[in-house]
Amino acid sequence: MNMPYKEVLETLSDVVRQASLSPPEPEVVDDTVTATPEDQASGTDMPLFEVIDQSIDALSSAFEQMQQNSDQLTQEILDCYNQLNRAFSVTHALSQCNSVQMAVHTLMREIGRAVGFQFSLFVGSSTISYSLFDLDDPDQEHVLTLDLDQEESRPYRFYRDHKEELERLAKQTGDCGVTMIDYNKRNDLDFAGRGNVMIICLAHNDPSEPDLGTLFFVRSADQDPFLAIDMNLANSLARLGSVLLGNILYSQKIHRNYLQTIMSLVRAMEAKDAYTGGHSNRVAELACELGRRIGLDEEELRVLEWAGLLHDIGKIGIREEVLCKEGKLTKEEFDHIKTHPVKSYQVLEPVEALHCILGAVRHHHEHWDGKGYPDALAGEEIPLQARIIQVADIWDALTSTRSYRPAMSGKKAMSILREEAGTTMDPGLVEIFLNMIEEMGLSNINMNPNEQ
Repeated sequence: MNMPYKEVLETLSDVVRQASLSPPEPEVVDDTVTATPEDQASGTDMPLFEVIDQSIDALSSAFEQMQQNSDQLTQEILDCYNQLNRAFSVTHALSQCNSVQMAVHTLMREIGRAVGFQFSLFVGSSTISYSLFDLDDPDQEHVLTLDLDQEESRPYRFYRDHKEELERLAKQTGDCGVTMIDYNKRNDLDFAGRGNVMIICLAHNDPSEPDLGTLFFVRSADQDPFLAIDMNLANSLARLGSVLLGNILYSQKIHRNYLQTIMSLVRAMEAKDAYTGGHSNRVAELACELGRRIGLDEEELRVLEWAGLLHDIGKIGIREEVLCKEGKLTKEEFDHIKTHPVKSYQVLEPVEALHCILGAVRHHHEHWDGKGYPDALAGEEIPLQARIIQVADIWDALTSTRSYRPAMSGKKAMSILREEAGTTMDPGLVEIFLNMIEEMGLSNINMNPNEQ
């Protein structure tokens, strides 16, 4: 069995000491005694066992110092590993986020796991809060907490009670990235204490842009204050989060640019037919609402929105006299109209960013019974987005004025949808859609007492 170095040294010391206490017998030559080396040494010389004992003590001290240094280095390596592991965890968690709100919530939660706090909140920069949170009212409070009921949450009340001071501190923190303060508000004794509030600025990727906002982490009075290591770790994670938040904002900017381009195409298409103005917008809105009700996620809803806006873009290639004809179409004219889903596909196919909507655009005139066009798909062979677009498209077509007929009432349109469910349209989607129309109050639109 291997012995620890300290036990080895102690054993060696005992052996040397024992040998020193038992000196060798002096040699006798011709009845003459020859002195041993110890006898020849001067009276001031140190005995050998003491010299060895001191050397062993010095070695022992050196080994102990080496062990301490080794333990310290091991702990530093372990701390670095834990920080890298936490950074990986933050990166992975944020990579799953597709909105700023979700990313900020995730960042607060991950930093909290790393440093610990009583509660936290994020205050968005007032200059970009509208784009950050897509608020209907840009003057609305731009605060996020981890609580479901935000308005009644402890962090939100903390912010509301000390808004001016916290926003002043946030502005100061923007210059240095992270700071820690003593919060000694007498009217808030639960959170008064030394070093119990940590403030971190989330800087934008682009130095020319304003900061994204400020994170506040608060510990209660009975918790230990934040330490420098907490600040360093939290700041490192926040900087990483800032980069990923910037990427999300950049992606949203690209999305807006795509939508602007899409809307330009839609307006160009709808300009050919005054009767269809606003049709694509309405189809997109109704389709997205139906998509939410069947549980589509944000990315699927985004695809559905684009598909709804562009489902008729191929009508740019339809002859205007056919598109705007007031009377009944001939077979040739109807066959010409039926080419618009394929034309839409051909217009959009070169744009790689729009490949995700090609199936919905091409197949929104397929029928549940397989008798639609252009590819005679049936049932669930038809892409889900196309089936959703189809229901919203038919509803808006029925309730809008067209060149060949006036708008129908909501009641009449609902009756037609029920009749066509299971033949033209997905019956399950039609049922959900009709319930949605009732809840939205659209069943009473276009009420006409003369309608048969």
